Amino acid sequence: MGNNRLFQLSIFLCISTMAFVSCKPDEPENPYENIVTPVNNENPSINNLPEGSFAWLHAKVFRPTCANSGCHDGTFEPEFRSIASSYNTLVNQPVITNDANNSFVHRVVPGNAVASLLHERLTYFIPNTSGKMPLLFDESWSQDSTMYIQKITDWINQGAKDMYGNPAPSAEANTAPIVYALAIFPQGNTTTPYPRDPNSPFDIGAIMVPNAMVDVWIAAYDDIAGVNEFESIHLKVSPSATLFSPAAESPFVLSPSIEGLDFSSSPTTMFYKATINLSSLTSGNTYYLRTYLNDGVQTSSTEVPNDSSSPFWYLYFSIKVQ
Repeated sequence: MGNNRLFQLSIFLCISTMAFVSCKPDEPENPYENIVTPVNNENPSINNLPEGSFAWLHAKVFRPTCANSGCHDGTFEPEFRSIASSYNTLVNQPVITNDANNSFVHRVVPGNAVASLLHERLTYFIPNTSGKMPLLFDESWSQDSTMYIQKITDWINQGAKDMYGNPAPSAEANTAPIVYALAIFPQGNTTTPYPRDPNSPFDIGAIMVPNAMVDVWIAAYDDIAGVNEFESIHLKVSPSATLFSPAAESPFVLSPSIEGLDFSSSPTTMFYKATINLSSLTSGNTYYLRTYLNDGVQTSSTEVPNDSSSPFWYLYFSIKVQ
């Protein structure tokens, strides 16, 4: 009897969400299942992420509630394991399931929640689908689902901006590259990242670094360029959070990967490393980092963060020289 109940439970957990996907005996391999223990590069707590931002939605809703085994864990799209994969498989992405009238074209339509299948699957039962989403949820969703759905509705209606506050691209347009993890190590070290200032009065402290050579690691994503196909990726360091034009460029190079944590503390892989010399910087001062990425299709590089980003991200991409 016990074995029968376990079998029934396993079938239930395989029910697809937001797509007609049957439960199969041999599911596609989940590459996150065998990931090594990531280095503990410090990230903001969930409660410090800008409320209602896509990073906050991912940390509060999409990853803990939707990226369950057999659901949106890479088995099928939308893919909610990381911030980058979540955004890029939702916004302006074509639907798989639909209602009887084929009313929906995209999972998220920037500026129009009721035309977005994501919103409708969270608020209504659409016949011939697996049901109102989410099928499986924890106590947080039970208590706060009304608030979470309102935050998702507001995010869509306000343009479905990415985690940095950049406007969503138009449908079928090239999506700009994005950086979704950052860690800084002593040069040649990949096990002990520098910590953040625990005494910072802000939402998140600057990374505390020496005035010496350091390695800056990032995880970057693009909808066109693979990990070895970016036309250029480089880094600038400035004493100003917004003025980077006078700063020198330091290239990121494709390196043997390390495992770390992304901005919502999900395991991720970082491939890009920039080695920079901080010996000329003044001890006790705070400096700011900005990355520049070009996927080969853009007319100019994407700045991450940029002048339109929330001040929170300036803090996140900051260092304090010891």
